[in-house]
Amino acid sequence: MTLRPHGRHRAPSRLSPTALTRSAAVAATSTGLLAGTAAAASANPANPQEPATGVAAADTLVRAVEAFAAAERPAVAAPAPEVVEDAVSFGTSGFTAVEVVAQAPAPEEVQEAVEDRDSAAASRTEERAAAPEQPTAEAAPAQQAAPEPAPEPEPEPEPAPAPAPVEQAAPAPTGGILSIAAAYTGIYYVYGGATPAGFDCSGYTQYVFAQAGISLPRTAAAQQAALTPVSNPQPGDLVFFGYPAYHVGIYAGNGMMYDSGKPGIPSQLRPIFSGVSGYGRA
Repeated sequence: MTLRPHGRHRAPSRLSPTALTRSAAVAATSTGLLAGTAAAASANPANPQEPATGVAAADTLVRAVEAFAAAERPAVAAPAPEVVEDAVSFGTSGFTAVEVVAQAPAPEEVQEAVEDRDSAAASRTEERAAAPEQPTAEAAPAQQAAPEPAPEPEPEPEPAPAPAPVEQAAPAPTGGILSIAAAYTGIYYVYGGATPAGFDCSGYTQYVFAQAGISLPRTAAAQQAALTPVSNPQPGDLVFFGYPAYHVGIYAGNGMMYDSGKPGIPSQLRPIFSGVSGYGRA
């Protein structure tokens, strides 16, 4: 006689109609991925090639359907608390949330603000009315810029000082001196003589000039020092030889002179010889 063991069965509630109906509805709305997952779940764990059967396969299929149904169910946000505390402390960092409550201004404050605004607007209007009208850009040509002041005239340069007058020698007494000198020619030389009785060189010139009213020193060197030197001699000037002068005559022009030369020679008109040291004018 063969003994057959009785198999165990799960409680019937696992396969209730409500559960099967919900699983079937979820399975009907699931995507193609559910079918693959259910097939994998129905496989026999001992032999993957052989599908599982019986209660174990049904239980596995139910769990898979419930998992996919929960994944596709939209999330529902938790309701916010009805009462919010005045301040909530966030940990130990010191940050505190404070509820800000806006309060509507009182009617008296609103009226006062309106009156202040109207008063400020009236003050600005009065200030604009009292201020002088500023010229616009179009009126600018009428008010041309003030002309620049004319430059002050430069002061006239002071006249240069006149050069110091150069002492000019008096004109030579040409006519009178030469005629007097010619009148006293032919008088022989006498050393130290100063009269028509006999003349030396300086005695002759002194006597002739004295007849014209001009006083001369006695010697040739003294006459050279007393007269004004000239570089452009005129007839009537004195001509000197040596410095200090050792001889003197009366210049007659054209390289000629009147003089009393030396012993044995009378006073005469003759050419000027070499050794002239300069001319002088009385």
